[in-house]
Amino acid sequence: MNFLARLVAKRSGTILITVFVLSVVAGLSLPLDYDDDVIRFLPVDDPEVSRLNTISERFGSVHIALLGIESENLFEAPVLAYARAVSNRLKKVKEVANVTSMTELNIADATQEDGESTTILRALIPDPIPSDPSVLAELKKNVLSYDYLAGSLVSNDGSSALLICQLHQELDGGRVSPKKAAEAIRKALSELEAPAHVRLHFGGAPFIAESVANGSQRDLRRLAPYVCAVILLLVFLSLGSVRAAILALSTVGLGILWTMGLMGWLNQSLTLVSSSLPVILVALGSAYAVHLLVWFMDHDDGVDGMLSNVGWPVVVAALTTVAGFISFLLMDIAPMREFGWQMAAGTGICGLVAMLVIPAYLHRWPIPKRENPVVAQKVDSWLVALATQSQRHRTWVLGIAALITVFFAFQLPKIEARMDAHSFFPEGSAPLAADELLTKHFGGSVYLQIMVSGDIKEPAVMRQLAAFEDRLSQVEGVTRIQSITKVLALVTEAQTGKRELPRKRGVIEQLGKLAHDSDPAVGLLIDASWRTALIQVGIGGFDTRIVRRVTNRIRDLMKTHLPNSVSMLPRSKTLAAHVIRDAAERIAIVAGRSQAEIPKIEALLLSSGANKQQGFADEIAEILVREIEEEEMVELREGSDLKTLAAAIEKDVQSSTFDEAGFVQRLTGVAHADELNDLVGFQKGVRLIFRMLHDLIAPRQRAVVMKPIEALLGRQTPTVLRRVGNIVDDVLANSWMVASEHAPPEARKIPIETHVSGYPIVQEAMARSVHKNQTVSLLTSLPLVLIILCIVFRSFRAGFIALVPTGFTLMVTFGLMGLYSDSLPLDIGGSMLASIALGVGIDYAIHFLWRYRETGVKDAMHTTGRSIVINAAEITAGFAVLMWASIAPMSRFGLLIAETLLVAALTTLILLPAMLSWWKPATLTDSKED
Repeated sequence: MNFLARLVAKRSGTILITVFVLSVVAGLSLPLDYDDDVIRFLPVDDPEVSRLNTISERFGSVHIALLGIESENLFEAPVLAYARAVSNRLKKVKEVANVTSMTELNIADATQEDGESTTILRALIPDPIPSDPSVLAELKKNVLSYDYLAGSLVSNDGSSALLICQLHQELDGGRVSPKKAAEAIRKALSELEAPAHVRLHFGGAPFIAESVANGSQRDLRRLAPYVCAVILLLVFLSLGSVRAAILALSTVGLGILWTMGLMGWLNQSLTLVSSSLPVILVALGSAYAVHLLVWFMDHDDGVDGMLSNVGWPVVVAALTTVAGFISFLLMDIAPMREFGWQMAAGTGICGLVAMLVIPAYLHRWPIPKRENPVVAQKVDSWLVALATQSQRHRTWVLGIAALITVFFAFQLPKIEARMDAHSFFPEGSAPLAADELLTKHFGGSVYLQIMVSGDIKEPAVMRQLAAFEDRLSQVEGVTRIQSITKVLALVTEAQTGKRELPRKRGVIEQLGKLAHDSDPAVGLLIDASWRTALIQVGIGGFDTRIVRRVTNRIRDLMKTHLPNSVSMLPRSKTLAAHVIRDAAERIAIVAGRSQAEIPKIEALLLSSGANKQQGFADEIAEILVREIEEEEMVELREGSDLKTLAAAIEKDVQSSTFDEAGFVQRLTGVAHADELNDLVGFQKGVRLIFRMLHDLIAPRQRAVVMKPIEALLGRQTPTVLRRVGNIVDDVLANSWMVASEHAPPEARKIPIETHVSGYPIVQEAMARSVHKNQTVSLLTSLPLVLIILCIVFRSFRAGFIALVPTGFTLMVTFGLMGLYSDSLPLDIGGSMLASIALGVGIDYAIHFLWRYRETGVKDAMHTTGRSIVINAAEITAGFAVLMWASIAPMSRFGLLIAETLLVAALTTLILLPAMLSWWKPATLTDSKED
């Protein structure tokens, strides 16, 4: 420290001018950009990142902004005109890729022209919008009659509309920020004047991110002056000097300015984590200035004495804190590594600025030594008495501390890691109002994506997806399902009048193109190659606990009901039990019936209603005569009676054993020997005849089997009955879709690969990664800090004692988070507390033990003890102001920082004196110790 003292004495002006110039240079790189890419919080090789990147590459983007238009009656001319104007404005926002809106939607209708059926697209909402109330009432009735629109793009009561905006993933060669896109959307719509009683809501992940980021910044701008004022006031009251208080706060401000300026010059953006950097640096950096100033103002030895007695403890405290943050470089998350070096640099800079600016300033403009005021004397006396009692009753002190530690240790498993966006905002706020509207009328604003890879055009794959969606729809918490299967069924209905999935690959290709022409947003459900499909699953509002529970249930369902491959096989007795059981389960699920009803539904499907049908033989015989005798598709042996064959087939139908394999076997038994020489041609002809017979029998079977099933299910909506009918059709079809595990080995297997993804999954993975890496950081930093302490104090015991405040503070802070897990969840802000506890706890302990080593407990309490009290009081009170923040995580962060600093200070002042009997440094004489 002698060198620094000489440098200050000779170059104090140069030091201050240099600091000023560097501050100006640092300020030139501000303000910093904000990086809202949550994907960067996952390791680059994390499978969730890979899946989300795959989705983005194939579907354009998974960033979906939702806008809700709320009114008393949507179907009024001014309201519809406003909705259309909003849609048109959204299309002009460059960050928006697609807009799906009721006012811009085209509906596919089938028309008859020259005896041929053709499909045309017509606007759902005409242009111009009609003004006649009776026409509007009819339009409302027409729109709400589309069950796939009601509850999807328009509320069931016709009061609200939903607009879905898919954002670009990249634009002009750069990544599109969802936050900035949300701001651009707001700006574009701000000039539109809404009709009376109409309210525009902004929902979805982009608007939540924007509201959280901007709300946090507003809170900081609003509360930062109060934080500074409280800290300034308390430092003034403690030091008795306005200049000293301003000087202490200025050094921290300069440290923050230099750190963020360095980030700017290195093109580093603020992230969800590093945005807390200024707050943490205030907590850590202010201690350096306070310790220096308290010594200078309490002693007559000037700048040289201040540096000689307090300089090295400040340097060591800064180095140990830097070492703690350097451990972040071992993390596998880029923003956390960046935060580690930024905080290490920031802590070092704060220490450097304090060690340069305060001595240089005091050398040129000394602050008069203050007379020890009565309050300070009382504080010193109280601190000495506290240390004396702590040493005298060390067994009780350490025993109580151990009990407290054990108590809070049992609370640690109760900690709940949660990024609960619903709790970010106060009741009545715009984000909550939007979420409530979207949840009430449209199933919420949070979506998972189930990515299915395979040959999606295959009818078997389509049917497997539809079967899975039947089960998925009844998972508690699932509010909406959007998929290509539903789109194709709707387009089929427009052409044929029957909502069902096509059974031919070519038809699927044709209808898929028509669907995309009708609504480009279909690109969110199927990629251009038709090799990957997305099932978009709405799971309600943005409550993390609900999202996690629903996600786990969906994962479990995928394991059991989304196989690795499927096969399309002819009806057969060996497959019947599995196929019919699966169909019965799905019918019960779709209709909302209990599992007790499944055996009854299964029995009705097994009978196929055939035992109640009569008169098939004549019609079967007609087909056999036409195809066998007239068309000569198959040659039978002489004497074969087609009427007898027809009667046998009728019995097969009535006993539910009529299938393709059985029919081929029957005709093989009566076929001419020459016919069997060409076995391939024979079987081909037989299968054609079977399909004709099936087309005759299946519709009648369906009508008969549906009647008792409908009676069993009770009153159901047309949508439910339509889906039940589709499932029955699949059972009665001449070929069945089955998971390949139930198919014979020689069957053709169509592979399917499935994954669940989406931002809720990424947020879970992000939380896991952050907390895992925090553990890695602590396990690395604590030994590293212990080594430094052991070297500095030349004693392992001293190093261990110095770590006690940190360990106890960590246990209390995180124990409180477990004890009050509902109100104090572990979020991103909470994950920073370990670093703060390490930095503050170590700093206080180092200063105290350094003075104890030199002059004993009493002097340590007179000097360092009061500095600890001043720093803890000012920062605790200052950050307690953040509890009034409107963004809940910031409010919790302020509360927990205040608690952490207070516990660290108390632990240092109470526990360390009780443990000092374990360490007697050689420099400490008995007289000093007394």
